Amino acid sequence: MSALTVYAASIAHAIRTSLRDRTNFLLQALGMVLNDGFFLVLWFLFFAGFREVGGWGRSDVALLLGIIMIVVAISGVFFGGYRDMAATILKGELDSLLTQPKWVLPRLIARESIPSAWGDLVVGLILLSTTAHLAIVQLPLALIALVCGLTVYVASGTLYASLAFWFAGARSFARDLTDFMLLFSSYPGSIYSGATRVIAYSILPAGFVVLTPVKLLRTPDAETLALAISASTIYFTLAVCAFHFGLRRYRRGDVNASLA
Repeated sequence: MSALTVYAASIAHAIRTSLRDRTNFLLQALGMVLNDGFFLVLWFLFFAGFREVGGWGRSDVALLLGIIMIVVAISGVFFGGYRDMAATILKGELDSLLTQPKWVLPRLIARESIPSAWGDLVVGLILLSTTAHLAIVQLPLALIALVCGLTVYVASGTLYASLAFWFAGARSFARDLTDFMLLFSSYPGSIYSGATRVIAYSILPAGFVVLTPVKLLRTPDAETLALAISASTIYFTLAVCAFHFGLRRYRRGDVNASLA
């Protein structure tokens, strides 16, 4: 509970800070709405000429995009620190956090709330409530699917950022991996096969971020639900362990010595 209390206080401050400059906040949020809108127009134009792609129709793709937009939105608003965590580690900014006898990781992921993420949230909610044909009765299952996808996404971002405890190039590498994971999550799962499918369910876990949640909502069964929950638990555990192993190394001073 102490970790949750620390996180809640930190993210509340980060959100208030992001709202302080209202003009900047609105410009970033509206800019993301326009960006998402342009991306959706391309998909709608595609489905104007083709009925489906690999068995995925327009409503299926809308569900996929709605889920990934909301996952990215919630990550940005409430866990925005994951995005530049590698840079924070490499710059030595953990030192100030280590002087306080409180949980480090919750404060680190709550250091920032990204204004543009609210634009993703608006577009994602509109997609799920309209084109995706998500029914009200599916809402409880949709919440479970979103929580599982969100957990894998933030955990993966944290896992990538934790590489900064071991090598200096992790800042750009972690961002690239997160961007590739997002890219993999933005297309129907039917396009992945062979090696790319293995990657989509392991290193860049788009399969667990969005494809499994989509399957859970379209054809719900106990096996898919168990898979989604198991994957989120595993990635969460891996991220926490990797960060704390790296943090121990950081405390000993091994990080600065190896990166020098």
